[in-house]
Amino acid sequence: MYWELTLSSKGQLTIPKDMREALHLRPGDQVIYSVIDGQVVVTPKNVDFNDLAGMLGPAPKGPATLDDIDRSVLAAAGANVVDGTDYDEPDVAA
Repeated sequence: MYWELTLSSKGQLTIPKDMREALHLRPGDQVIYSVIDGQVVVTPKNVDFNDLAGMLGPAPKGPATLDDIDRSVLAAAGANVVDGTDYDEPDVAA
């Protein structure tokens, strides 16, 4: 699924309603824009960390602060798109 957006004269894009619904975005949610191999990748930053608690076991360096977690999320944003080793073709609209 893909959407065609038009950049405004102020450099803004409006995310269409059906795209917001597909990404489960709500007013106030943040997204990460990454440029990877000339492609713009938009990653929602709307993960509820309470759902992830304990999923990976104990932290190797002890408990992380919310700031530590935010920095890690920002650093990893879009990384799943870059790691295409399991795919024959990129999952990007041409």
